[in-house]
Amino acid sequence: MTAPTRAFYVLDVTVCCADALRVRRSIAGCPDAGVVRCEPLLHGCCSQESDAPCVRLMIRLPLASYADVLHRLIECVPSGEIGRLVSWREHLARRGLRHGH
Repeated sequence: MTAPTRAFYVLDVTVCCADALRVRRSIAGCPDAGVVRCEPLLHGCCSQESDAPCVRLMIRLPLASYADVLHRLIECVPSGEIGRLVSWREHLARRGLRHGH
């Protein structure tokens, strides 16, 4: 018999490049959560007061860690943009991958 599969989700967060390392370190403290992708954005963040370069971080997490991840994000980058939460499968499909774990 195999162990039950744990359902993971992905949360997109947009932050200034200067804040990305702080976010990564903070998220590393959450059990089973971590940044799986970092995409540099060509333009500054629309919601930021400056034209500072930004990145989109994709954070993989179990649903049980969602509140902890949000709390850490709000503490370290209150001006970041928190996107929607999608299933791991939907995240892979958006990237053109049909299968994966």
